[in-house]
Amino acid sequence: MDGTPLRGRRAKRTFIGAAAGILLAAALLFPPSARAGVKVEGVPPWLRERMERSAETVWSEIASGEEAGGQKALSLLSMVSERVFTGFSVVEAVRDGQDVLLRLEPGEKIPWVVEIASPQLSPPVSSWFQEDVSGLEEKIAELLPLLPLDALTWADLSLRDAIASIAAAQVPGWTPGLLVKLQDGRRILQISFAPRPPLVLAIVPKVYSSSLPVMLRSDLRENMLRTLAPVVGLPIEWAGANRKRIEALAEGKLLDSNTVGNTRATVEVHFQPGQIAPANAEVESPRYSIRAWVAAYAGSDTKFPEIGLHLGRKFVPFSGLTMELYGEWLLSANDFSLESRWGVRWSPWEHIMAGVEHSYPGSVTWYRLWFEGGVNAPYAWWRISEDGDHSAGIGYRINGRISLELHYDGRDDEKISLKAISDL
Repeated sequence: MDGTPLRGRRAKRTFIGAAAGILLAAALLFPPSARAGVKVEGVPPWLRERMERSAETVWSEIASGEEAGGQKALSLLSMVSERVFTGFSVVEAVRDGQDVLLRLEPGEKIPWVVEIASPQLSPPVSSWFQEDVSGLEEKIAELLPLLPLDALTWADLSLRDAIASIAAAQVPGWTPGLLVKLQDGRRILQISFAPRPPLVLAIVPKVYSSSLPVMLRSDLRENMLRTLAPVVGLPIEWAGANRKRIEALAEGKLLDSNTVGNTRATVEVHFQPGQIAPANAEVESPRYSIRAWVAAYAGSDTKFPEIGLHLGRKFVPFSGLTMELYGEWLLSANDFSLESRWGVRWSPWEHIMAGVEHSYPGSVTWYRLWFEGGVNAPYAWWRISEDGDHSAGIGYRINGRISLELHYDGRDDEKISLKAISDL
């Protein structure tokens, strides 16, 4: 028996196998060309570019032979395409001007069912994720009508990229994973999600207030830390997209606390996504003002450590003007003498307050002016008595608790001293 036909068939299979290898490599390595040599129809749109890019590479090899213009070259392209594009059948391969038109169809048309497998998240973050992926199943299902099951052996990466592109708009920061299940005659594509780094590693809550003491703010800080614990471990990108939800969650929990409820305080939280994510809450009471502190002096033998307490009740006598009736008590640590001050103050401009107070013992009236710059900012105050005595201070609030102040008191021999203040 003549071995020539056998050698011919072997050579043909060898060429087809080599072409198939080139086709698969081209799908990964070759960039898309400006003008495809092969046009592919009857395949999912998200897969067409990759298939055209790969088929063009093989066609360029076939087209370089003597049979490039004939039906034999088109038949060879069809055989290679069916070998590589598993799951698709070639309906026809024809010349289309200078290009080749390759019409394919899926070998079978069993409908797909898409399921979303949500990650294990703590509430309320879990419900946020469910809301974000709402409608995603239908969008992914639109990718699948022309996709045969066998095509996933070579098209799974392209499908994952297409799904990731759709999911990125709704759940940024999450990487989709694909799992195919055959159940009760149904073909199910299950989409799972894994967080993509960088992730939120820790929440750093801080509470700022000019009307509440540090001891109450500490409780609020612990409240925020517990409330925002479910955010730890989430993708920073997704946390940024859900920033308003995170802020609303913290604000709601603070508003439900006894401290905020009893003082009728307002709450505003600012969350900044990051690996170490700050969550800053501004809590201000429109009705009450409470402050306690301890202070020590350096550079003066006439000034002794003191403990102070300020209690105020705010009110609005008419629209646009907020006033405060207050009492202050200063207890000296050397002889436990107590000075009390009773006054009223108001704010003509932002950060500026003016007032008048009466102090005991001595029954002296003082006129007073404050400038409050806030945390990590300078501040100043000045007061003058009806007898013409002056006292003043200019300082810097290092954080929400510690301040350093250059203190002046015209009644003392050593008029200038350095004052360190720690709020309680």
